[in-house]
Amino acid sequence: MINYIKEKIAYFIIEKRLKNNNSSGRSFSNFLNKTFTFLVIMPEEENDFQKSMEVLKYLNEKGKNITIFSYDFRRSLINQKFRPATIEYGLIDRTKLGLPSKRVAGELEKKEFNAVIDLNRKYNLFCSFSANLVKSPLRISFRKKDSDKFYNIQITDNEDNSEISYKNFLNCLQMF
Repeated sequence: MINYIKEKIAYFIIEKRLKNNNSSGRSFSNFLNKTFTFLVIMPEEENDFQKSMEVLKYLNEKGKNITIFSYDFRRSLINQKFRPATIEYGLIDRTKLGLPSKRVAGELEKKEFNAVIDLNRKYNLFCSFSANLVKSPLRISFRKKDSDKFYNIQITDNEDNSEISYKNFLNCLQMF
């Protein structure tokens, strides 16, 4: 019951904070060729984290500038090439409502990217809200609970196998 109330309060705060976000119509044709800076929000689940590295490799091969948003203890698992451009958060960076702390929110609000990619396959209010704190016209994620409130492009994930899910995610990105 308490978690339900916390989530409702968190949603109220999010709606109030994001109500001025402009989500006017956009053309997504050739967006991958036109997009150079990406914020990639790494998944919090361990198995998904490992499998999602393929997305980073793909973006790197395309010559994209990548900034990673991930748990601080996972920094050592990230390829050394991407480590300098990592925004880290820890357990103390979550408020009691499960939202980003002032430090993390302030750091994200200063950033501007051409696109944000959230690689969490499961509902994660912290990461969804974080994706909307940065200035970016394009937000991409898997389809999950309330994803239409946070993301422009949603990719359906019907697989229990995370490796297949991330391969399908890459295939969808390549269509654009």
